Amino acid sequence: MSKRTRICFPHRPSPHGGPGTFQTNLESFLKMNDCEIIYPESKLKPDVIIVVAGTRKIFWLIHMKFKGAKIIHRLDGMNWKYKYQNISILARCKQVIQNLVIVFIRNFLANHIIYQSKFVEEWWTRQFGIKKNSSIILNGSSFFDRTRNIDHSQEIILTCIEGSIQDDIVTTSILQKLDSDFPNMTNISSIEILGDHSMIKDINSYSNLCFRGSINRKDVKLILQAKNRIFFLLELNPPCPNSMIESLSLGFPCIGFDSGAFVELLGGAGIAIPYDGDVWKLENPSLENIASAVNKVSDNYKVYSDIALNTAKRYDLNAMTAEYYRVIESMLI
Repeated sequence: MSKRTRICFPHRPSPHGGPGTFQTNLESFLKMNDCEIIYPESKLKPDVIIVVAGTRKIFWLIHMKFKGAKIIHRLDGMNWKYKYQNISILARCKQVIQNLVIVFIRNFLANHIIYQSKFVEEWWTRQFGIKKNSSIILNGSSFFDRTRNIDHSQEIILTCIEGSIQDDIVTTSILQKLDSDFPNMTNISSIEILGDHSMIKDINSYSNLCFRGSINRKDVKLILQAKNRIFFLLELNPPCPNSMIESLSLGFPCIGFDSGAFVELLGGAGIAIPYDGDVWKLENPSLENIASAVNKVSDNYKVYSDIALNTAKRYDLNAMTAEYYRVIESMLI
């Protein structure tokens, strides 16, 4: 790029959750490559706008489109659970509107679509057709560190990390099963749940789960790498979970149900438990294999940990941000 490129994000990065982590990392890379990062309140005209999923500032986005700004749309999944949840009409309408806004941006405003995984691309194209100007860029992690000395004789903590712990019937059933199965997990010292748990009802009924709440992004790596852990993915139909990629980068094996992009990302670094039900209808999965999967991974922790570190090479943060940079360059030719 011959001149300093002005990149705009509709919103500042959130201090919690995967999208905020992604935006923080990408902004840092772009600044180091002599790009100017701005937000709508600056009133400046951007060269390129990067929309992470959706935005409430849809009329501003349309206005910028007419003024010549190029739009890159980073897509994960859509709201889908509401169809099978007992929620209010207002909550249901809100999720439908959010979907419609994202579809509108993808179909009519975006110059280039970036899908977070092959699963996400197939989901969107199945619902709304193929978009020619698109690519798949997997998320990246800054946690990768081969110098970390992993003591495989240490205790192992089973760890779930989500921006927000959901309260749908399947997630609740999984949490209840983890709680009841803890005594059968022979090598696991404790089970920690990291993330906003405000939606969880009767949290005190879980006698074997430690809910640690939301953790600031800058503290996550320090907290995680202090112990040996097995990552358990709670999310259903995950698009490309940052928490899983960060766990792999720290040498943590992963366990989860074979929905969404989980198997696509796993690379043999853990176990994908067969769901044995229709996840899209929130049918309960087969929960009986959770403890045996945890025990198998913990019994072979070093093997799975080594595979995790090797798999994590696919999710190099510099490679990810460089791919985004190439897309930005192509927009300005």
